[in-house]
Parts: sequence; structure tokens; C-alpha cells
Amino acid sequence: MKKISLLICTGVLALTSVKSHAQEFYIRGGGGYSMENASTEFNNADPNGLTMIRQSTDITVNPDGSARVKSLNGTLGSGFKGNITVGYMFNKYIGAELGFNYFTGDEKTIGKLNSPLMRSEAKAYLEGLDVMPAIFLTPGFDKLNPYARFGFLIPVAGKLHIDSQAYAPDAGGEGVDVNVKARTEVESRFSVGFAGALGVAYPITPKLQIFGEVEIKSLSIKSKSAQIKEYETTAITPAGTSLVPGQQLADLPRNETHFEFEDSYTEGPEDPSKARKIPTQFVNASGLGFNIGVRYGFGK
Repeated sequence: MKKISLLICTGVLALTSVKSHAQEFYIRGGGGYSMENASTEFNNADPNGLTMIRQSTDITVNPDGSARVKSLNGTLGSGFKGNITVGYMFNKYIGAELGFNYFTGDEKTIGKLNSPLMRSEAKAYLEGLDVMPAIFLTPGFDKLNPYARFGFLIPVAGKLHIDSQAYAPDAGGEGVDVNVKARTEVESRFSVGFAGALGVAYPITPKLQIFGEVEIKSLSIKSKSAQIKEYETTAITPAGTSLVPGQQLADLPRNETHFEFEDSYTEGPEDPSKARKIPTQFVNASGLGFNIGVRYGFGK
């Protein structure tokens, strides 16, 4: 009986020692790059129809009137990212963490038109901050240690930026070309996506590790509102370039500079002093990429 009691006490002490050693807070920081993943149609970048670009297309109009139409499906999820994550290991094998990720996307052409009357192009990119609550799983190897993490991806700040330009030869009369430039910012509604990663970590010291991982994110951001922040129309002649009176940002009514995205609304006569309602759009921010960085543990 004494031997059994001694064995039980020894086992309890051993488990307590392992648990104490395994539990720890940690911080992880790094950066990486994402490529496009899960392509879809791009957003309508010109609700006013000023550029004559059809949504998510690259169109070339030939002199005979025929046109070549190319689809521009893709995502805005490619670009560079940096992250800082805080976490806690409950034991040697499982932990929970909260990550903060900053993302600046690559600029993508989302619409284009090339015709004898007009040459137009719209480009867009994402910039923002999201948080990722996640579960962390690992076999707990002493040296090269594989792991997996997965959780929700929640955008908390950021915007979609759209730059548009339309150039029309002789639009102001013979020898007078017209060029229009606009910059639009799109705000988002609350959206939730998913992200997961598979990686390996290697210890440099008992507390410091380096890691590398492959990450996939699936995220569709619902648009809330959009506003044209910059708008400029210029006339180009052999004598130089000048602003066209009455065709600048300050001259546009509110319903041509402010837009609200709605799932359902009633169309009717527009009030120039109010934002225009347009159908809901989603920004595809999905991507597949890699991260590298360091992790520091605060355990004993």
C-alpha cells in the first residue's frame, strides 16, 4: 500500500512538473507575402460611368468597331504583411493566441478600356489591419517542431483604394484632349473570414525560436460606403495643361461623390444632396502565402 501511494505521489509530482514547464506566455512577430487565391469578379469601380469601363473587364475596341473582351477576375489579397501575436500555451501541445496583422496589398488592374474615343484604366489595392483569434497545436518536439494554427480573420481598420483615369483625345475639340483622374476610398462593414497555417519552429535558445509557415486566408469584405476623395479634369493642348472649369471635385453633387451599399433599396428620383444607394459589393481579399519570424517565450 505504501508503495502504491508513493508511486501515485511520484506520478502527480511528475505531471505537475511537466505542466508547469509547458505553460507559458509567448509573443511572435514576423512578416511575409501573400499571392492571389480563389479568384472572383472585381468591384464596379465607376458607378458614374465616366470611364466607360465595364466591371472587371479589359476591352479593346478595333477601328472597325469590333471589340476584344477579356475577363479580369482575381483577388486583392496579394501583397506584403507584418504581424505581432500574443499567445498562451495551456500545456505542451495546445495554446490560444491573438494576432494583429497589417496588410498592404499589390495594386491590381480591375478594369480597362482602349478605344479610338477613350483610353481608361482603374486600379485598386487594399490596406488595413485585422485581428486573428486562433488555436495553436503542436506535437511539442524539442528541436524542429511542426505546428498548425487556425482561427477567424476579422478586419478592424483599413480601406479599399481605387485610382481611375480616363483619357479622351480631341474630346474638347480638335487638338484639345481631356484627361480625368479620380481616387475613391471604400469603407467596409463588419466581416469575418478564416485563416490557417502550417509551419515549423526551431529553437535558438530555450526561450527564442525562429519559424517559417505557409498560410492560407479566405476573406470576403462587405462594402459599406464609398467616397470620391480626389477628382480632376484637365484639358491638354499644345500650349499646355489647364483645369477644366466646372468639372472638378467641388463641382460634383453629393450623389456623384458619395455612395452607400445596400442589400435592398427602392429606386426613384435621386436627390443630388444625398449619397446614392447602389447594390452591395464584396471585396475578395483571399490569399495564399508565407510568413517568417521569431517567437519568444516567457515561461520558466
